[in-house]
Amino acid sequence: MPTSELAISVRDLGKAYTIWHNQPRATTLPEAIGAGLGRLLKPQAGKREIFWALREVSFDVRCGQAIGIIGRNGAGKSTLLKILSRITEPSAGQVNLYGRVSSLLEVGTGFHTELTGRENIYLNGSILGMRRKEIQNQFDAIVDFAGVEQYLDTPVKRYSSGMYVRLAFAVAAHLQSEILLVDEVLAVGDAQFQQKCLGKMKDVATTGRTVMFVSHNMAAIADLCSSAMVLSGGRIALAGDIQSCVAAYLGEGGANEARFTVGPLKSVAICQRGEQLELTAQYECPTPIDVPAFGFVISDAMGQAICGANPRVYGARPERAMSAGVVRAILRQPRLVDGNYRLSVWFGDSQSDFLNHRDCLTFRVTGMAGPRQLTAGGSVYAECEWGFE
Repeated sequence: MPTSELAISVRDLGKAYTIWHNQPRATTLPEAIGAGLGRLLKPQAGKREIFWALREVSFDVRCGQAIGIIGRNGAGKSTLLKILSRITEPSAGQVNLYGRVSSLLEVGTGFHTELTGRENIYLNGSILGMRRKEIQNQFDAIVDFAGVEQYLDTPVKRYSSGMYVRLAFAVAAHLQSEILLVDEVLAVGDAQFQQKCLGKMKDVATTGRTVMFVSHNMAAIADLCSSAMVLSGGRIALAGDIQSCVAAYLGEGGANEARFTVGPLKSVAICQRGEQLELTAQYECPTPIDVPAFGFVISDAMGQAICGANPRVYGARPERAMSAGVVRAILRQPRLVDGNYRLSVWFGDSQSDFLNHRDCLTFRVTGMAGPRQLTAGGSVYAECEWGFE
């Protein structure tokens, strides 16, 4: 790809950290000096481990491209953005950036708590590379976007975390940079401001500027980005279109999996896999039962029942009575909108219930409803496929 079409070029990038084991923690300067000398004189006293947060990472980002970076906690997403922002030096490899970079990686980065919001706009803008005249030209737009005009002359140490991130994002978004790097800091903002930020990043992307967006919100990733990368163990597991990357991320469990144990149900788990939910229950009873009636009700965060199902209603049963086994239900409808949900369960046979446990588990759904975000309301029977083992 010609250099003129590139915004970011990364080749064989790696970042290593040294981790010491069995070393007493130093609490004073003399103890720290002593510990350092001890490692030099007696290297066998402590075990040293080299941890690679990133390894052999290579990719190109075109000018004007909006790319999502997804992966589980510890996959290396934040480390990658810190290297691209020149905050952290790489241990190996090469990074080429073609244009000015603005970044929003942590709440309050570049802010001084004793200074007012007005003063921190100038301070943070200068750190990001904005000239004073440029800050003055953008000042009213920054204040209006952040919605902190009433507190502009108040020290930011009295700001809430939401006010912090609103002001920090407003400064970063209004810098006329070619590349915008955004980490998962929007999670502290309210829902209305998150939508406002996503709209601003869309505007940034459509004007030919490049956006790299790290988030666990798959709906936001799908809405903003045209492509994505999945990081796993510090390496690129997959790079390509949004649908494939999101499916791969959710397929390995992601953050959308939870489990618990209660009574004869030795293990109950719910896991989102793409646009369906998979519920699995392992049971063990004193005597064989004809129908392992594992029933469930999914409610929204406010406790309103959305859907429910159990094998009795569907006439599903195993080939023979068993005292132990696994019941699996794959739920395809209704397609739940993004949010937090509660799971209530009961268990019995074809005639009666052995247990009934309300709100025993909470879980999160992301991207199940797709871009249409269909709303499911009221109590309905779910569309399920049952299996017994």
